[in-house]
Order: sequence, then C-alpha cells, then structure tokens
Amino acid sequence: MLWQLPHIGVPVDTLFYIPFGNPNGFPVSNTLIITWVTILVIFAFFFVAFRKPKLVPRGIQNLVEWTFQLLLNLCEEVAGKEDGRRFFPWVATIFMFVLLANWWEIVPGVESLGTVEPGVHGAQHLGPIYFLFGTNSNHLTAWLRPPSTDLNLTLAIAIISVVITQIYGFRKLGAFQHITKYLNYHEGVMGILVGILEFVLELARIISFSFRLFGNLFAGDVLLLVMAFLVPFAGATAFYFLELFVGFIQAFVFAMLTLVFMTLAVTSHEHPEEHDAPTSGHAAAPAHEPIPASTAA
Repeated sequence: MLWQLPHIGVPVDTLFYIPFGNPNGFPVSNTLIITWVTILVIFAFFFVAFRKPKLVPRGIQNLVEWTFQLLLNLCEEVAGKEDGRRFFPWVATIFMFVLLANWWEIVPGVESLGTVEPGVHGAQHLGPIYFLFGTNSNHLTAWLRPPSTDLNLTLAIAIISVVITQIYGFRKLGAFQHITKYLNYHEGVMGILVGILEFVLELARIISFSFRLFGNLFAGDVLLLVMAFLVPFAGATAFYFLELFVGFIQAFVFAMLTLVFMTLAVTSHEHPEEHDAPTSGHAAAPAHEPIPASTAA
C-alpha cells in the first residue's frame, strides 16, 4: 500500500511552544502557522498590486480594483451609499481572508508533509521531512493544516463579525435605541419576548457563522484525503475544482451575512406614530384658521 489514511481529528496539532521547550508557553499549532502565512500573503499581494499604481490599471491592479468595485457596489446596494462605504472595509477584509484560508486545502504539501511520532518506522522521509507515504504514514503530524478546519479560527472570525455589528448599531442608533431592540418593554409582554428572541439570535449567529464555515471546509478536507487514499494520485483531482467553488461560496456567504447583519443593526425598529400620519389625502386645516367663504354652505 502506498500510504495509510491519516488520522482525522477535529483538534489541531501543537507543533511547539513560545518560548521554545516550555509546555506552559504559548502553543503554536499547524493551523496557526498557516494563518500567519495567509496574512503575509495578503499583504504581499496588495503590495505587488499597488507598488506602482497606474491611472489605467492593468494586471493584478486591474483584478484587485475590479473585485473590490464589485464588493463596494454590493455593499452600497444592500446598506445604502453611506453605510455601505462604512461597512465595506470589514466585508472586503473578511472575504479576502476567509477565501485564502479556505483555498489552502488544495495546495500541495498542506497536510502531506510533517514529522512522525518517535519510534515509528516505515514512513518515507527525506532528512527530517516525512512524506505521506509508507506503511506508517498515518502517524504523520502535518506541519500545515488549512486554517478554516480549525474551529478556533472560525469562532474568532464569527465573534469579530458580531461584535463589530453591535458597535455599529450603538454608534448609529445610540445606546438607548439600540438596547430597546432587546429590552422592548413599550409593546408589553410580546415586545419583551421578541426582544429576548432577538438577543438569543445574536448569540446564535456566532454558532451558525463558525460551524457553517468549519463544517463545510472540514468535510471538504476529509473528502480530499479519503479520495486520495482510495485512488492514489488521481482520485482527488476531480474534487479540487469543487473545493475551489465551495471555498469561494463560503467566503462570499460569510462576508454577505456580515453585511446584512450590520445593515439590520443600524436600522431602527421604531414604528412611526399613528397620529403623525395624515388621515386623508389632504392635510387637515388648523383649527384656528377660518373656513373660506367659498366652501361655507
């Protein structure tokens, strides 16, 4: 057999600690390393794209401006021009980061290079680097793992999204009006129940955000590993395109839901007073004004 199906587990693997050798220090996992790499790649990408900006964009600059113009237009259509431009940096950042974090699972070397447990023999290696081949290759501890398959990362992004949404709600509506969304005592018992439900839904968004992204990407990662085990070399090839599409859709859905929730957060739930609305097509004349003689009959 060329290789064994690696151990599939939800918890990530800790590679080392900072400071080194101190088990009580800061743990550095295989998903944390590639998360740092993701941030560096994004910075490098934008540095190359706008190192020498041109009035008529071409190449990478043209691709970046076209992509972000589409996102900006979408933000303005959903939230309005003013709020859309205010939300755009958050939406674009989440989209870019999540997209790249999702696509790491199709990069060669991710989850296939690492080290093996002490005393394990039979795994192919080149010096200290072990490959995902051999009879004991299922003991491999991968150096790199896609960030989106780590529930800690998806949960962190979800918390950031929900917290920023609440901050915008407080800034736009004011503390009192924003809090009354959850403590709506003006409408009696029903208003209080609806407010409690709104508060529970805010907490549920964190769970739905994090588990939706984690579940889809973890399932796709397992699919690639299993298909490569069943049909070595070529079994997972057909699914790479599927995972490219799934990674894009999940990043887009995460960013768009953040935009929608931000828009709802800055939208007042107050209803216009009934006495402020006109009762007919013509405004009622003030009581102190005399009635015109032409209409008195």
